[in-house]
Amino acid sequence: MEPESPLRHAKHIFRVFLLLIVAVIVLVLGRDFLVPPTFGQYGHFRAANVEQQRSMSVRHGGDTSCQPCHAPQFDAHAAGPHMNVRCELCHAPVSAHAADGKKIAKMPVRKTADLCILCHERLGARPATHPQIQPKQHVVEQGSEPSPESCFDCHDPHSPL
Repeated sequence: MEPESPLRHAKHIFRVFLLLIVAVIVLVLGRDFLVPPTFGQYGHFRAANVEQQRSMSVRHGGDTSCQPCHAPQFDAHAAGPHMNVRCELCHAPVSAHAADGKKIAKMPVRKTADLCILCHERLGARPATHPQIQPKQHVVEQGSEPSPESCFDCHDPHSPL
């Protein structure tokens, strides 16, 4: 090409165009190698994972799995203000306690005020009707000392009011 030709810089445009074409080809082929064949079959996940998940043992049984052996606690919980708080939130998954309807171990309990504070610490964003406290101030007003289990000195977690 002549030095004063209007197309003297065209070779740069062709190089960029060629580079873009190569990049698109690499991305399309790379996607075929990297994305599993069952991806997207049932939505935005790998469909082959469904069988893997089915083969895993059940860990969480839900509140109804507690009812046969713990009816008084279940009834108090179901009628109280914590009825929407799942048992396994404060306790461990049911699989740590029972299997095939039989007790296999003592049920762990997360007996800590930190758990209560997650929902009951005073925050301006919470509805005014939701019971809220300033934790340390509340404990002192009740004539107690703040401790990790101070909420349970006065409140039954299954029916706290």
